[in-house]
Amino acid sequence: MLEVITVFLILILCIYRYRNGLKSNFPGPTGIPFFGVAFQVDFNRLHLKLSEWASIYGEAFQFSAFGKSYISLNTADAIRDVLGCEPNASIVASREPSFFGEYCLEDYSDIVFSPYNREWSSRRKIGHQLLHTYGAGIRLLEAEILQKLKDVKQYIKDNEGKDIDPHDMVEDFLCKNLASLIAGTTDRKLHGLMKDMDDISNDIAIPLVDNIFKTFPFLRFLPFSMTKKPFLVKSMIEDMTKRIKQITEKQNIEKGIYYELKNAAETHGHHLTDKEIKCIITNFVGAGFLTTRGTLMSLINLLVDYPEIQNKVQNEINDVIGKRDAHIDDRPSCPFTEAVILETLRYISHAPLAIPHYTLEDCTIRGRLVKKGTRILTNLWTVHHSDEWDDPFVFRPERFLDDSGLLLPATHPSRKRLLVFGFGKRSCVGEVFAKNRTFLFLATLMQTCSVIKPSGQSTTHLDPRTMMPGIVLQPQSYQVQFKAREISSNQ
Repeated sequence: MLEVITVFLILILCIYRYRNGLKSNFPGPTGIPFFGVAFQVDFNRLHLKLSEWASIYGEAFQFSAFGKSYISLNTADAIRDVLGCEPNASIVASREPSFFGEYCLEDYSDIVFSPYNREWSSRRKIGHQLLHTYGAGIRLLEAEILQKLKDVKQYIKDNEGKDIDPHDMVEDFLCKNLASLIAGTTDRKLHGLMKDMDDISNDIAIPLVDNIFKTFPFLRFLPFSMTKKPFLVKSMIEDMTKRIKQITEKQNIEKGIYYELKNAAETHGHHLTDKEIKCIITNFVGAGFLTTRGTLMSLINLLVDYPEIQNKVQNEINDVIGKRDAHIDDRPSCPFTEAVILETLRYISHAPLAIPHYTLEDCTIRGRLVKKGTRILTNLWTVHHSDEWDDPFVFRPERFLDDSGLLLPATHPSRKRLLVFGFGKRSCVGEVFAKNRTFLFLATLMQTCSVIKPSGQSTTHLDPRTMMPGIVLQPQSYQVQFKAREISSNQ
């Protein structure tokens, strides 16, 4: 009875807020009181509906769902203008109050979901410094990554000629690499905890799903598989952190992100609580596993879909690197390989709406009034699949090369339209690390083998519109074969 009364009061409050809000100055789809457009969209594939609406309403439009107002920014110019130019850059730099941030991340004790305040600024600064050390200065970890890639080579050798799903190989590489980055060592139990936590978080952190839990928090007490997931995530975060602490203290490990966070007062001048350390690590795991898994699994699928592109990458790797280990210093000398990585990131757009921004006060966006408390969606899916790209659902790495085959500069319009890692104060701090790790993986894979179709069948063509939903998209399962290759020594 109490739950019924609670739901009734929440509905009355939300309808009141909805009816008393100011009329939108933006175009956009209409909905019904409180629920807005909720019955017009598939929550798991909201990005596809927003892309459809963007073709009708233009570079920015507004809609509501469950009593909350959203503005979708649908062009790179609009995103850069709003997120990159003051005063809006600061006004929209916060995060909306979310169930995931409040419940799973200990009242916003993290970097990604935390509101824009002094505590967040200190935590982000430390996170940026750490990933700069392990990103631009990845040579500190390069040997370790290459060691983990030896396991990839062995896996390929052991499974040559077999029809296999490569996700085990990719997940094993990423888990080992991520565990070393965070805990300073690898641990099988830790791998499982990181993977499971990330997978379940991906299901419930989707903006509109999160909105449901935020509006009706009692749902987490219901005995259904979906409603149990918030508790499972919170328990897994706790177990993951305990495991990291256990293995680092037992082995007296004095390296890795966990060690650096524990000693942040000495090295960064800011003491972090155990709660903050736990939640920052959760952010690193979330950013470092699912996103890169989606990228690498997509890359492998695309290499089979486009064998002529695979052949060009192999030729370039052969000419520049030969048989020796690939290194980060090789990236500038491998423009086509770099273009393949950039085009993969554009093509799949694995974080199609990123994490919503939130206005801290009234502001003006593209000449229109926006009220305090509005959610701002960076509609990266539409940005990366608009007609500006010319056949956006065709995989074409040459988009990022000039007429002489060199990589386009970062200032080129095509590069400026690529916003995979976000933009502005909330952009991903791990961009350099992610690109470096992807390059090392791709170069090593292309040295070791050719990826071909499974016997007697075709692979599943990678259409990003059918990728598995979540806050981070993942390709559908597929099978391939690995065919070992011999290359000549680099001259």
